Amino acid sequence: MRKTMILGLFMALTAFAAVADAQSDFKTNISAYNREVAAGKYTEAAKSAAKASAACVEVKNYEGAFNILTNLDKALAAKSISADSLPEAYYRIAKAKFDIYQKLHNTNSAQNWLEKMIKYAGMTDSKKVMGSMLFSAAQFYYSIDQTSKGDQCIARLIKQYDSAKDYKAADEAYKKIIDKAVSQGDAVLVEHTYESYMKWSDSIDAINADSELGQVKKEYQESQETIAEKDKAIRGKTGLIATFITLFVIALAALGVGVLFYLRVVAKNRKMKKHVEEANEQSAAKSAILHNLASTVEPTLEKLPQDNPAVQNLRGYVKRVGELSEVGDIEPKSPDTLEDVDVESFCKELAEDTKPLLKPNVAFHLEVAKGMARIDAPEVHKILMHLLENAAKYTPEGGKVSLTYKKRGAKCHQFIVADSGPGIPVEKRETLFKAFSTPGADLTEGDGLGLPICALRAEKLGGTLELDGDHSKGATFVLTVRN
Repeated sequence: MRKTMILGLFMALTAFAAVADAQSDFKTNISAYNREVAAGKYTEAAKSAAKASAACVEVKNYEGAFNILTNLDKALAAKSISADSLPEAYYRIAKAKFDIYQKLHNTNSAQNWLEKMIKYAGMTDSKKVMGSMLFSAAQFYYSIDQTSKGDQCIARLIKQYDSAKDYKAADEAYKKIIDKAVSQGDAVLVEHTYESYMKWSDSIDAINADSELGQVKKEYQESQETIAEKDKAIRGKTGLIATFITLFVIALAALGVGVLFYLRVVAKNRKMKKHVEEANEQSAAKSAILHNLASTVEPTLEKLPQDNPAVQNLRGYVKRVGELSEVGDIEPKSPDTLEDVDVESFCKELAEDTKPLLKPNVAFHLEVAKGMARIDAPEVHKILMHLLENAAKYTPEGGKVSLTYKKRGAKCHQFIVADSGPGIPVEKRETLFKAFSTPGADLTEGDGLGLPICALRAEKLGGTLELDGDHSKGATFVLTVRN
């Protein structure tokens, strides 16, 4: 008991310290921002505003963060300052808003502000701004599984560093991407980025080797000239011996350089393989725990009164945990194994299954474009049915529930489920699709695993499940699948 109280006190003090640090950063940067706006230093003011908004985000004050950036927008507009005349200031504002939407996992809004970042960065002559944009874009595209676009951004960033021969900055850029992938337990991204990193590293080693080899050749030529001069003077065995010694020293130097390069490559390989192994081990350990939970708890539940609501809730929670584990182990289907589905019939079936669940006078609106879609119908049905059940549950009498299908490309399909219920509070959006994100939650109010399971199913389909944060009334979920 005493240890528990000490641990709780320590955690409370840690949280208090974090809030205090954020408040201190906010005061410092907001004061700097006010001074810089008054002095007409709008680019510096944008940097301070971005830091102040980040301090607000640190304590989940998203409204305050947006207000700071909006006030700067108004100040620039009042002075008739456009992006053409001060692109870096507009870039800093756009990046701050992009960072906030990334924190809220609002992919659509984050992508909109990323496009503005790209525009403003292109209007500046600053390599630092361009580097910041490319790194942010790479992280974003990797996070939404658009690996090729992420690779293009990294390639441009590395090319910029290579042109300036700033190999240290390029090396750090790769390591930041890899470290983030390791922290997220994303073994696939770790392996992919590591392969790109090793190719780049080998090319830089080759450049350095060529440079050092050129220096060795130059020294060798100089030594040959010296030997020739001495040979004329000595005319004997002394000149021959000197030649052999020089060649031997050069050979040893070249061998030493080769050994150093080899050792560096071996060390890098070992370190990166260790990161990959750690990510795989963590993923396997989590899966094993979830697999064993049902078999461990089920015998105990059988001994308890089955009509007890608490027992029923706990049994449902264990079932959900098992489902989460099973979905995590599913191997994505090959596009060749999928069958074409009549989208209109598919959506009408979902609508018919949902209508009996609606409260009195709740309207159901179905908007579907006719056509065929190559999708994993059973998996998509499970996701949409859960979203529709939630919509029916939270939509009050006289409200509205809708299901919309849109074809976004030859291989991209989008299903949208919307309702006129109370919506999702801002403070819960960040962890909405994360399993076990609310320790000590009351199971009578829901286990909180339904949406994480749906998001994981969407990921296995090569797609995404997102909450559209632009809608202020009710909740709107967007399921995107690709084949």
